[in-house]
Amino acid sequence: MRLAATGVEVDGSVFSPFGRAVLHLLGWMPSRLRDRLLFEVRGAAVVQKAVQRLIGGPRDVRVHFTAGPIRGSDFECSTAERYFLVGARYEAAVAEMLRSELQTADVVYDIGAHAGYSALMFARVAGRVYAFEPSPFTFQRLRQNIGLNHVGVVTAINAGVWDNETSLRLVEDGSYSRVVEGDVTDDVPVAEVRLLRLDDFVYRDGEAAATFLKIDVEGNAARCLAGARQLLRRSRPRVLLEVHDSIEERDCLAILAEYGYDACAVGVTGRYPCHLMASTSAVEASPIA
Repeated sequence: MRLAATGVEVDGSVFSPFGRAVLHLLGWMPSRLRDRLLFEVRGAAVVQKAVQRLIGGPRDVRVHFTAGPIRGSDFECSTAERYFLVGARYEAAVAEMLRSELQTADVVYDIGAHAGYSALMFARVAGRVYAFEPSPFTFQRLRQNIGLNHVGVVTAINAGVWDNETSLRLVEDGSYSRVVEGDVTDDVPVAEVRLLRLDDFVYRDGEAAATFLKIDVEGNAARCLAGARQLLRRSRPRVLLEVHDSIEERDCLAILAEYGYDACAVGVTGRYPCHLMASTSAVEASPIA
């Protein structure tokens, strides 16, 4: 079944006729309206649950991208994830920026790689990609998606990135999984995960130094940067951050400023989460005041 408006194909036999009709209707909605209903308005979680009931989900599916930054790739995901619901438009502003930013000589660290969408995107251009994912469950999905597409330049690493080498609890919550310190009170799956420091990864363990960092770690980006001070000073990688609130943004910008970085907004500004691009040279984007 081809969902032309979202740029993906999926095996239609896994959905009922009614479910297929709902998916086609969602696909042909104006993209901005669909995004607001599913992800932005108050009560979006209720809307998402209703959509999943209507299509008989959530369920795992394999999609084939017919458009977008990973066009031609196969991808295992859940019908409840943005990879499926948004399709080829997923993080479109970031993909557009990367088209001119990345080069074949780049070594990319994809920190918070999740199921591998961004790693596949980076692998289209960069010479080498290290994909860091702490969740044992999601790491298997990451490896599966890399293997499905026979991508040889991506090295998957089952670890998170932190300001020291340790192990902590990870709350397993799909795309919103997060590392926590202390007790977990919610009734949610929790895994013990390994965390490493980027300075150790490069200057102790001898791995190739990054020329480009992508960090999306659900509120803990500053902890990652704090463990990469030598890397920021010596390798001067460009840094793409997803920040989730004003405190995370402030803390990240403070660390980057110590090493002469300027930051610019990528795509839509004025709400969180948002993307920032930081480098020691000018970037064509909206400057952060």
